[in-house]
Amino acid sequence: MNFNKYVTILKEKLSNGIGFPLSDILTETIIQQALKDEQMKYRERLYTPMITLWTWIYQVLNKDKSCKNAVSLIISYITEHAPVLKEKTPSTDTGAYCKARKRLKEGFIMRLLNYTGKYLQTQNTQLQNTQLWCGRRVLVVDGSTVTMDDTEPNQKEYPQPKSQAKGCGFPMANIVAIFCLNTGVLLHTIIDALSTHELNLFRRLYEYLQSGDIALGDRLYSSYADICLLKSRDVDCVFRMHQKRKVDFRTGKILGIKDHIVTWTKPKSCPSGLDKALFAILPQSIKLREIRFRVETNGFRSLQITLVTTLLDASLYPKDALAELYSMRWNVEIDLRHLKTTMQMEHLSTKTPQMVRNDYYVHLLAYNLIRILMFQSGKEYGVSPLELSFCASIQHLLNFSFALAYADTVKQQNIYNVLLYIVSKERILIRAGRVEPRLKKRRPKSFGWLKQPRKQLQKQLVA
Repeated sequence: MNFNKYVTILKEKLSNGIGFPLSDILTETIIQQALKDEQMKYRERLYTPMITLWTWIYQVLNKDKSCKNAVSLIISYITEHAPVLKEKTPSTDTGAYCKARKRLKEGFIMRLLNYTGKYLQTQNTQLQNTQLWCGRRVLVVDGSTVTMDDTEPNQKEYPQPKSQAKGCGFPMANIVAIFCLNTGVLLHTIIDALSTHELNLFRRLYEYLQSGDIALGDRLYSSYADICLLKSRDVDCVFRMHQKRKVDFRTGKILGIKDHIVTWTKPKSCPSGLDKALFAILPQSIKLREIRFRVETNGFRSLQITLVTTLLDASLYPKDALAELYSMRWNVEIDLRHLKTTMQMEHLSTKTPQMVRNDYYVHLLAYNLIRILMFQSGKEYGVSPLELSFCASIQHLLNFSFALAYADTVKQQNIYNVLLYIVSKERILIRAGRVEPRLKKRRPKSFGWLKQPRKQLQKQLVA
């Protein structure tokens, strides 16, 4: 088989097709540099790292996530040129592709993921201005979980919850991700065993936060230690107050209605998961601002939300602006839902911990690809990228990728401009106060739950 000719064809088709939105970002030079940095060497094969990476991205974006479907894409691109090359087409067997995926190092994929995340942060001055809130960059943090195939290696590194019977559950991992508030692009992430608390995972991401950033999160992150640690890095925070902490707005320096500055004192004991040496150097007290506001929703009781923040200046950061900022935190829930539901990342169908992490990072890389497409569309047609449909963007990119792959340079740009226009029209209407019952109409199949290991039940059926 003439690998060089096939490799040249596949590089061209994949980079011009599924990879066109990133053609100016993830260039072959950048990918080769990442390979060099990770000291990845490879022999002459059909599935080079670049071809494997783009095929894998196509695979995770497609609803049919099977390796068979990904290999079929490769064959379809080569078949057109097979008569000219006088070569037989590659085998439909997925073994070579699966082995090629295993050869991609975790660090290689992470380098490219971080590169795409930084792209929207540093591209140009106009882009930076769209990402500022009161002149500051806001990063939203949240965590979730993912499951994976029930294999012995996965169970060893990512044990299933203790509440699940052996042989009936799935290995599970905790994930924490940091997103850009205004574009939804993922900047940094971490994955670890379920036994590692979400807050401890976030602490391992502190090094990626920059001086002047604002961290936005829910009540899980509002501990004294973490607020102090972030402040020591010149990172401000806006967190929801933990339900166990009592607030009295009659005390402290009153700035307005339900708005005051108070002094928090250092707890007597070190929180679990925090290094005791690090806890020892925390300040004995810190001044923080607490505010409370109401959220009115049709059909529900009004909800009181209390925030704690290191943004003490009420003239620069009014109470209403902080309340509006926290309401935007819901975007991170939507971002995670896109990853877990729209892209079906809730369960990673991989057999080893290494492939679990690789598949996880490729999903995030594909997610950033779509976010960059949405940003480019929004920038071109004056629409906020957060108003565009993520699901529709995936559908249009996959359908347009074949036309992009077979077009010449001039037609490619014209086709891509049409793609950007169509994506810009997929706006999601803001339906304030919408109330829907959380009930399903379609009945599921009436199968029970697996409460014993499958092999044990099989023996009972045979008997």
